[in-house]
Amino acid sequence: MKRFLQASILSGSLKTVLAVSSALVLGSTGIAVAEPTNIAASGPAAPLADGTYLYGDTDQANQIGQGYVVFKKQGQNVTGAFFYPQSEFSCFTGTAKNQRLDVLSLGAPHENALEVEVPLTKMHHIQSVGDTEQNSLSMCQQEVAAYQKQQQIAAPVTQWTTP
Repeated sequence: MKRFLQASILSGSLKTVLAVSSALVLGSTGIAVAEPTNIAASGPAAPLADGTYLYGDTDQANQIGQGYVVFKKQGQNVTGAFFYPQSEFSCFTGTAKNQRLDVLSLGAPHENALEVEVPLTKMHHIQSVGDTEQNSLSMCQQEVAAYQKQQQIAAPVTQWTTP
């Protein structure tokens, strides 16, 4: 049976998801992060166009100790990574809804995946996506493909009946 943990990133900081994802990578289980979800709505945000995006806790890329999210959006689907420069990263897959990502952060092993909501309006959009971010994104696209293949194999098989 799969266990899906839930976390919300509401403060604009990726520290919560990275800390929880790191704990999952190190083999901890049973972690749940709950934060209040009272966010004042300032009207509907414009949907993101298809493309590659970088958002961070700061408006400058590659700042040590700052959390970032890089992702590629195609239609409503997104694949990407949460990361700290020169440190760990955690791959994710999910959907984009206006200026929010609803994703599944893939811990290791995948049975410890973490549901995460990322309000991009609480983060800084960084225009330039560098080689390091592109490499992380590429690795995550492979990781997500492996995860999806694993999920198809683990799916229950329908009983075949003869007429």
